Amino acid sequence: MDFFKKNLIFSVWIVVCVLAFFSGSFLALNESGAIVEAERKMSTAQARLKSLRFSDPAPSVENVEASADNVAQLQSALNAIREDLQRGYSLSISSDGIGVMAGVQQYISEYQRKSSGQVDANNEPASISLPQDFAFGFQEYIEEAKPLTDPKRSAVLDQQRQILSYLMDKLIEAKPASLVSVEREVLEQLEGQKSAQSFQIDKAISARVPGAVDTLAFRLSFTGYTDSLRSFLNNLAKFDLPIVVRSIDVQRQVGIKNTTESSSNKLDSIFAALGENNDEEVPKEAQKPVISENISTFTVVLEFIEIVLPTDSASDKA
Repeated sequence: MDFFKKNLIFSVWIVVCVLAFFSGSFLALNESGAIVEAERKMSTAQARLKSLRFSDPAPSVENVEASADNVAQLQSALNAIREDLQRGYSLSISSDGIGVMAGVQQYISEYQRKSSGQVDANNEPASISLPQDFAFGFQEYIEEAKPLTDPKRSAVLDQQRQILSYLMDKLIEAKPASLVSVEREVLEQLEGQKSAQSFQIDKAISARVPGAVDTLAFRLSFTGYTDSLRSFLNNLAKFDLPIVVRSIDVQRQVGIKNTTESSSNKLDSIFAALGENNDEEVPKEAQKPVISENISTFTVVLEFIEIVLPTDSASDKA
């Protein structure tokens, strides 16, 4: 103690040096750890860089430019496909709830009138048979036609109404005997609401791809002869709208009837009825089968296809 008192300055200097030593040791230890961590990160970065250099394709400036050119070419091809699919596409979609619902009501009345006003080749009345209170795909609005408040839901409903108008024109032109059902995917209902129709297209046959291809699916069921189905499909093949046939189901109401009867049998039955004996043998004619086509029920699933570009998705989100 006396030593420190007698040599105060020297003692203070010694204490300062000791503190500086420990502080320096602590800082050196920290720096050593930071150096080790920096070396580890640099080794990882070098390994990653080496891996990228040997990757195929390597992220060089040339490859990046080639990739950008490829994306531009693919975008151009996508635009060409979209334009080809939408040739003749002339739907003008409205989002006004009142106007859209009025259009649905007018659509129902118009096609009820068209179905009942059909005539045959001889200009004789040949109305298409309809179920009672048939609404041509809009059964939800046959009684209560309350306008939708959501513009997006109204727009979907209006688009479906216009597509169904096109389909109904083609189908009525094909002269079916009756319409059994017209179904659409009910997309305007809010979550939790129930619909009178529950049609949903099978994902296995749908062309729908989220973010790339949007579709609206429909299912039409009608009765008639094969010519009606053939005419309907030929009309759709003109591709005035981008609508493709996804499936066709045919149900025969009655099997094809084959009847065979010879003229000799007819003569025998006549003579038997008159009680006369015919000694002369009546020459037998070749048997002529009579084949009559019966009315069948056809169910056709169709999809309206719309290509979705990235600009469309961005505008929808906005």
